[in-house]
Amino acid sequence: MSDVGNCPECGKLCIKTAAGMCPDCYRLEQENEEVVASYVRDNPKSSVEEIHEATGVKEKTIFRMIKNGRFMDEFQVTYPCEKCGAEIVRGRLCDECNHRILKDIQDSQAKREATKVKEKKDVAGKGMYTKNMTR
Repeated sequence: MSDVGNCPECGKLCIKTAAGMCPDCYRLEQENEEVVASYVRDNPKSSVEEIHEATGVKEKTIFRMIKNGRFMDEFQVTYPCEKCGAEIVRGRLCDECNHRILKDIQDSQAKREATKVKEKKDVAGKGMYTKNMTR
């Protein structure tokens, strides 16, 4: 049984395919990818914004191409870090934001460990009572 749904690009009702869009939008996507690939070959250090402005192809399509590995290392297409906006060529965050997040996680883990140790000391210092003991 086929799954039927709306194309995320144009909204038309279609049979869902591996491409995730209707055949017409998929064909347009392929054409747009060729336009972008041609532009990037001639302008290998372009930003997503520059590619979009020069070709008219949606940034969403260009990001999908990056995600799918359409640009090799010789074509350093840049796009903004999702946190600070710095230009990057791979991943979702720049190195600085990655390091900052990692440091925040490590600091948080250290605080949790310190709290656990303190709680264990507090419990151990109170002593335990049994049915026959009084304090």
